[in-house]
Amino acid sequence: MIFINIMKISPITPASYTSNIYRPNFQGNRRFVYDKSGQFLYRTTTYFFRDDLNWNTFIRLLSNKYKNADRVNIINHVCSNGQEPYSLAAMLMEKLGEGAEKFFPIIAKDIDEDNINSAKNGRLGINNDDLYRINYFINDNISEYFDKGRAINPENDLVLIPKIELKNSVIFSQSDIFEDIKALPSENTVLMCRNFWPYLSPQKREELAVEIAKRLDSTSLLVTGNYDFCSIVNLFKTLGFVQTGVKNVYTVKDKFNPVCN
Repeated sequence: MIFINIMKISPITPASYTSNIYRPNFQGNRRFVYDKSGQFLYRTTTYFFRDDLNWNTFIRLLSNKYKNADRVNIINHVCSNGQEPYSLAAMLMEKLGEGAEKFFPIIAKDIDEDNINSAKNGRLGINNDDLYRINYFINDNISEYFDKGRAINPENDLVLIPKIELKNSVIFSQSDIFEDIKALPSENTVLMCRNFWPYLSPQKREELAVEIAKRLDSTSLLVTGNYDFCSIVNLFKTLGFVQTGVKNVYTVKDKFNPVCN
C-alpha cells in the first residue's frame, strides 16, 4: 500500500460508500483510504479549529440560540480522529464555563474504524501551526484541556492527550451516517457533517440531504465545510435551509415537505 501525503484529488464516488474498505496499519489524520481494488474512497484530513468555520461567532450563535434550552444535541458525523469535536468541546468550556454542560456529551461518529480507534486512544498528533490555533481560540489555556506527549509520527511536532473532563465531553463510535440519520433528533440539534459531501454520488447527496431536511426543525442547525460548498449548497437551499450569518452554518426557514409518490 502506498500513501501519498500531497495529492490533487478529484472527487470519486465509489459504488458503495461503506463496502470493501481497505484499512492499512497507519494511524494519523491525513490518510488516503482506498478500497481493495485500489479505488480512492476518501481522505481523513482533519485538524484542530479548521479554518472554514468562524469558531468565535459559532460559539456565540450556540450560546444565544440555545440560551433557554435545557439540553442541546451536538452530533458530529465524519469526525475523523476527533480533533474537531475536541476543538468544539474545549472552546465551549472555555467560553461558556458551566453553561457548556447542556451541550455535552458531543456525539462524534465516523465510518472509518481506524479514525474511531485513534480518537478513543486519545493521542492527537499536531504541528506548531495547530498549536498556535489552539492557543488562540482557548486563550492560551491549552494546559487546562490537554497534556502534551512526544510525537512518534515524523509529520507531527507533538501529541496532545485530552484531560479527563475534556475526554468525557465527547463520545466516539463507528457509524454510517446513512444508517443513523433516521434517528436524528429534530429539536435542538446541531448536526455537524462537514467536508465529505463531494465523496458521495449526486444521488447519495440528494438522498442524505432530503433525510436531514425531513428531520431538522427551526430549532436546529446544520454545519458544513468549504470542501462541500459546490456540492450541496444549492441543494440545501431548495430544501428550505438558509444561512445563519455564520459561514457554513444553516438553519431551516421553511420546513421541507417531501412529495410522496
